[in-house]
Amino acid sequence: MNNAGISVLKAGFCALFLGIFVLWGTAASGKTSGTAQEGELVPSMLLRKAGLHQEWQIRLPIKTRQREGVDRLFILDQYLLILTNQNYLFCRNRADGSVRFEMQIAEKGLPVVDPLYIDQRIFFIIGSQLKVLDPASGMVLQTEELAEVGENRNASLAKNDRFFYVAGVDRRVHAFRIQEDGDSVKLFTATADNDSTITSLLATDDQVFFSTLAGNVVAMDADGPVNIWQYNTSGAITAPLTLDEGSVYAGGHDTKLYRLSAATGKLQWETPFFAGDKILHAPGVGRTTLYLRAGRSGLYGVSKQSGKDVWNIPGGESVLCESGDRAYVYAVPGVLYVMDNRTGKEVYSLNFSQVNRYTMNLGDARMYLADTRGRVACISVP
Repeated sequence: MNNAGISVLKAGFCALFLGIFVLWGTAASGKTSGTAQEGELVPSMLLRKAGLHQEWQIRLPIKTRQREGVDRLFILDQYLLILTNQNYLFCRNRADGSVRFEMQIAEKGLPVVDPLYIDQRIFFIIGSQLKVLDPASGMVLQTEELAEVGENRNASLAKNDRFFYVAGVDRRVHAFRIQEDGDSVKLFTATADNDSTITSLLATDDQVFFSTLAGNVVAMDADGPVNIWQYNTSGAITAPLTLDEGSVYAGGHDTKLYRLSAATGKLQWETPFFAGDKILHAPGVGRTTLYLRAGRSGLYGVSKQSGKDVWNIPGGESVLCESGDRAYVYAVPGVLYVMDNRTGKEVYSLNFSQVNRYTMNLGDARMYLADTRGRVACISVP
């Protein structure tokens, strides 16, 4: 054999040895990682190893050259809404990703408040307008000017079976009814005792709950401006209130999460939950666990019953879904953590480095993920 042949043979053995070494090192590390095939949001190899299944993936016609990108995702019943940073709205069937409708929901730059879904209708506050959509047909059914909202970028909307309630720039809750001809009839207004700015609204058929920038949580009669109770916290409240099974959850700038009785306003835990940083997001309410994001403290799993933390992920941003005792959590800089809500232990983690948009879905065992370029995927968990 000549020298050239020997050199080639040596190179082949070196390459084979290097390949075996890399594979052994990957297996020995115990970490699950991988590279996606072109176009995959999450590598199929990773999903198979973890027992997860991609139900579907689509690519939206995002105008990336015009700096358009996916901004927010919303789960509303059978619909998945995807809103871009230029206020273009895509509506997809969340079961299979098929098209329902799409439209320019608002002019670029106008503030769009997270929508409500009530009585098979989607309600948006866009700038100072209330816009009502029928998702089945993709038609705008009503557009109503709300002078009370003004230029409030944090406007809040609530509805029960009789009235709409809007937080106005005048620091009042405005109750009104929209007539069949599209005109609104104002019924009454209400405010906190200290006339503080209203930051969040919830409504049931019997009560309306609102929070204020001064840290008040107020319950009033749904039919008139009669306050039922008021609970005063020690810091501003800007996170949306959450209502679940007779309890109102309020998170504040005082770094505490409060569980209050919806009927009496009494604290239902021995003490509020201390999160260690300002609470700017509403907690997600799971079967036994609350999922609370608190700034630099990351994401907590908090026992609904005791108000004590079960686990904490410092880089955690949101729970994606839960199944049984397991919570599937997105954390920066792109990691999926699977946590056991019974033991508080991490089960495993996956590389989600291409995912940077997501939505919380606590209705079933599916994750809805996206990136800013318009790839959207649905992944089911066991």
